[in-house]
Amino acid sequence: MARADLTVYGRKGDAEGLALVVARSLPGSELRGRNETWQVSYTRNLTIARRRPDLVVEVDARPFQGPAAARERAWVRDTIYGRMRGPGLESVLHTVDHLIVSAAFKSGADQPINPGDRAFSVIYDLAARTDGFCLDLPRGRVLSPTGQVLASTEQLLAEGAVPLDPSLARIGARLVSLVAVGARALTELDGRDVVEAREGIRRWVKAAGADKELEPPEQAFLDSLAGTPDDEALTHATWQIEGAVVLAWALGLLDELPPFDQPVDPLLLSGILHFPDGRQTREVLRAGKRRHQASVDDEAARHQAVYWRLEQCLSSGPVVPDYPAGSDLVVAGRPVTDVDEDTLETARSITAERLHALTWLQVGGWYSATPLPAR
Repeated sequence: MARADLTVYGRKGDAEGLALVVARSLPGSELRGRNETWQVSYTRNLTIARRRPDLVVEVDARPFQGPAAARERAWVRDTIYGRMRGPGLESVLHTVDHLIVSAAFKSGADQPINPGDRAFSVIYDLAARTDGFCLDLPRGRVLSPTGQVLASTEQLLAEGAVPLDPSLARIGARLVSLVAVGARALTELDGRDVVEAREGIRRWVKAAGADKELEPPEQAFLDSLAGTPDDEALTHATWQIEGAVVLAWALGLLDELPPFDQPVDPLLLSGILHFPDGRQTREVLRAGKRRHQASVDDEAARHQAVYWRLEQCLSSGPVVPDYPAGSDLVVAGRPVTDVDEDTLETARSITAERLHALTWLQVGGWYSATPLPAR
C-alpha cells in the first residue's frame, strides 16, 4: 500500500465515530479496528476479483496521545511551515497545537487520489467534523473543509527559500531523497526490472526514514508508473546524484568531492548508503558527522568561481582572461579555453548541481527552491 495521499488532521472527534462516518459514506466498505485505531477498506466494484482495495482510510488517535504526541504535532507543523506559505498558514499552525486525531487516505492503485474522486467529498466532510484541515502533501498544499487552499508550496516558492539551517538528520534524509530520485531515473533509462526497482526504491526511502523529506515533485516522480516519466523529468532526476555527492561529503561519508569535470558514479553513493538495506542506511547516516561550516563555505566559493568561468566560456566563447600563466581553469586535463563545448556543458551541469547543494547547506529551506548565488 502506498503512503498516504492525503491526511485529514482534526482537533475534535473520536476515531471510531469518524471511521463509522467514512464507512457509511463509502457503501460496501469493510470496517475493522479497535479503541483508537480503525481502518476502512473500500472497493468500487466488488464483482471484480482484486488483490487489494481501491482505497484504505486509516483513522488513528494514538499518535496524539502520550509522549509521542508532541513529536507528531511537531512533524506536522514542520512539514507545513517548512514547505508552504499562504493566507491560512497561521490558523493552520494554531490548529496543529490542538490535534487529537488523523485520517490517512491511501490509494490502493498506483495513481494518487484526484480532486474529482469520491474520496475528496469524504475528506472535506471529515475536515469539517473534526474542525481540522487536509494535508495534500503530493500536491504541496493544505486545504480547508470547503476546499480552499490555505497554504501551498507555490506560494513558498514565490517568496523564496526559508532560511532554515539543515540539521544533521535532515541532510541525511535529503541525501537519501536525491539518491532515490536519481536511482529511479537510471532504472527507467536502463529499462530492466523497472517495476521491481520502483517498489524497492520507495521501500528503501521509507525504511531509511527519509520519506518525510521528499518534496511533492520528488514524491510524485517516485510514485509515477514505470515508463511514464518523460525525457525532461529523467534528465533532471539523473543530475540529482551530483547534489547527493555533496551531501555525502558534508556528512563525512566521503573524504573529498570528486573533480568538478567528472560525473559521480551512482554506485559509489548506493554502496556507501548500503542500498537497498534501509536499516543499514539509517546506521550509516546516524554515524555521520557534519563537516565544519567553514569547509562548506570554502567549497561553495570555489564551485561558484568554477561555475561562472565555465558559464563565461559557454556564453562568450573561449575568452582568455588576464590571469597569470597556468592559473586559468583546467577541464578534462586541458585549459578551459581549449575544451570542446560538450565537455564544457557537462562540467557546468556538474558544477551547478553541486553548487546548488552547497548553497542549500548554507541557507537551508526548500531544496528545489534554493537559487544559485548571484555572480
